[in-house]
Parts: sequence; structure tokens; C-alpha cells
Amino acid sequence: MSQTPDGLGKPPATPIVALPPIEALRPDLPIDPKTGEPPHALTVRLAYALWLAAAAAQAGGLAAAWWHAIHVKTFTRAIRLFAWWQVQPGTVTAIVLAIVMMAIGVALVAVPAITGYLGWVGRPAATKWAVAAVLATAATLLLTPDTWALIRSNVSWLAAPLSLAGAIMVWLPRSRANLAAWERFRHPVRPLDDAPKPVVYGRLEQFQ
Repeated sequence: MSQTPDGLGKPPATPIVALPPIEALRPDLPIDPKTGEPPHALTVRLAYALWLAAAAAQAGGLAAAWWHAIHVKTFTRAIRLFAWWQVQPGTVTAIVLAIVMMAIGVALVAVPAITGYLGWVGRPAATKWAVAAVLATAATLLLTPDTWALIRSNVSWLAAPLSLAGAIMVWLPRSRANLAAWERFRHPVRPLDDAPKPVVYGRLEQFQ
């Protein structure tokens, strides 16, 4: 076997096909030289922070609701869901509603958190999730006590304006252009080579 300056074996007549750098594929695509990825628009950064804050507000409200639900004296007044059913502690209904409370609470925390993640990694689906995050805050009514005092579980209502502000940020033209840039970065389009090439069957030349 002959040796070439670049290694062992005979180099193939046709070079190995590989995708060129992203800069060559999409010269119009902005790339951060520090990360090798498109930079995050300021509006996307703000939306990400707002959604994380919304998720934190929902988590705080859920923790407060759970704290009042585990005490017998405050169980029936912990959240509206318990008050509407007039459930008593220790019953099967109380156990089922407690599970429902946690399921709804986890969903209320997860939706804005997922929305923020999708926006940060440049997924265009973040715009649709943003609408879902705003609509999902309506379920907060089920997990808040029958009072509008800011104490206890009502801290979760802060997620409503935070989610709305995050949705507005991600729907701005600058944010949607940034998400589109990330999508082009993730799925670069390589120009098609229409020149016909002969099909070679059998062992490759370098292995003969």
C-alpha cells in the first residue's frame, strides 16, 4: 500500500462530499463568532426572562396552595377547587382533587417554562406556545383561594401579565426574524448539483 503525505492509502479521485461551513451555505445569516450560532435578539432575551418569571410565579402559587392544603384547618379554603366541591379532608374526593391540583399546577409551571425554552433555542413554534401560555393562565383561577389578597396562593396571578408581556415580545417582527434565522441555521439548504455523475459499482478505488 502506497503512502501519501496526508496518510496511508491512495486518495480517492473524487473528494468526500461534505457540507460547507454555515457561512458559505447562508452568507446572509448572522453568526456570533463566540458561539458559532445566531445571536439572540434582545426581544427574545426579554421574552425568555418573562416566561421564566411567569413559571416561577406559578411555582410559588402552587407551593402556597399545597402548604395550605396539607393543613386540616386551611384545607377547605386552600384553593377554589376545594371550596366549590365543599370537600372534606381525608375523603376520597379530597385525595382525587389534591392530585388534580398538582397536575394543573405542574402544567401551569411547565407551559411558560417550555415556551421560554423554545424561544431561547430558536424554535418558531415558540410563537404558538406563547399564545397557549397566555390562555393557560385562566386555569390559575382553580388553584387560587377565594380571596384576591396578594398573600397565600394569589402570587400565581403574576404569571398572567408576565406571560402576556412575553407573548408580545416573541411576536414582535424582530423576534420572529431571529427565530427564522435560527431555523435556517438549524436546517441549512445546500445548493443542488444538477451535473450528472457516473455511478460506480463495486469496491471503492482506495480499497482495491
